Amino acid sequence: MRFLHLADLHLDTSFATRSASVRERLREATRRALEAAVQLALREEVDAVLIAGDLFDGERLSFYTERYLTRTLGQLTSQGIHVVYVTGNHDPGGPSGPAARIGWPEGMTLISEPEPRQVPIHRDGGLVGRVTGAGHGSSRESDDLSARFPHPQGHVPEVALLHTQVVGARGEGDHDRYAPSELSRLRASGFDYWALGHIHVRQAVSTDPAIHYSGNLQGRHPGERGPRGGLLVELAPPAAPRVEFVELAPIRWETLELDGLETASTLTALTDRVRSAWEEERRADPGLPGAQWLLRVVLRGPCPLHRELATADDRAHLARELEASLDLLEAEIRAEGVRPPLDPASHSERVDVLGEALRLVAALQDPDGPSPSAALELTPDELAGLDDGDPDPYLRELLRGELPTLLSALLTTDDA
Repeated sequence: MRFLHLADLHLDTSFATRSASVRERLREATRRALEAAVQLALREEVDAVLIAGDLFDGERLSFYTERYLTRTLGQLTSQGIHVVYVTGNHDPGGPSGPAARIGWPEGMTLISEPEPRQVPIHRDGGLVGRVTGAGHGSSRESDDLSARFPHPQGHVPEVALLHTQVVGARGEGDHDRYAPSELSRLRASGFDYWALGHIHVRQAVSTDPAIHYSGNLQGRHPGERGPRGGLLVELAPPAAPRVEFVELAPIRWETLELDGLETASTLTALTDRVRSAWEEERRADPGLPGAQWLLRVVLRGPCPLHRELATADDRAHLARELEASLDLLEAEIRAEGVRPPLDPASHSERVDVLGEALRLVAALQDPDGPSPSAALELTPDELAGLDDGDPDPYLRELLRGELPTLLSALLTTDDA
């Protein structure tokens, strides 16, 4: 049995915090990603496409999206590819739920109730597998729906389809705790593969048996970086499942973190520094052909342009320069970690608290000087967690690394 595992499309997301043009591009990107998934399924001649909840984002579903979904998914069912879709917390079931208002194409199964339903998957008239799924009946499903799944018969590949938060899965803290399930229960269930949705981080929660989150089809905010898409799965027990990630999202969010900006004394030098780092990353990971990018640039450390980077207008101008030069859909500049380039030696003779602090730190950094742990009167409890033995080498290195922060905290802008 071969199938495509998708989840968390969130069609009709508002993207309210973005500009009008970016909002529309992001909404269109999710539709383009689904179209790419459909073409992948047709090209690979899969037996089924499984959608593990949150197909759309909420109660409001546009007329355009309704027609778009029936037309797009109908391309699969018209070619004999069964589509099985279970509801999640954003697109819950029930008679008034958004999924119930759509005239789904024949050959598609909607499971919108918490009681599991079994769907046979056929190819050329023969049974090649079964999919058992359960949906969210409300937007705040609190029960462990996996506990209701019957033990599979096991004569053909058996797949479980569910929108759930597996306790302990990576990224679970970023999502509300709906339909929580325990990994031990899923592993003992007897299914060959669990196709999961809800957590947007693609991951194999277990490999034996295979329990996977496909992640969301298209990233929706800066925290959802990297390639997004679906999982192409082939089950032929007793052989191990073959699970292949396929990138499908036409827009990607990325974060570029940069320090070492001491020589970036002009706008041109700074943009060149960002461009060089960005191009190096793209050589390692170019993305899909024609991909568009939303980039967050996080600048840190000493920089001669620290005053300019503290100004919203100048950060916005830098962002526009990067959008043009790097062909970005949108750029954002974060510069909270930028500080003035400071020379401790030039302030060490000051007769004030800064001078005293610098002289103390210099003395404590000296291997022949006083013991940092003794001079700072650190207790054994405060030193807990350090390796056994002399803590002073570690403390001296720590003080050396924190010296720029000390200078930035104690120097006024005019002094800098």
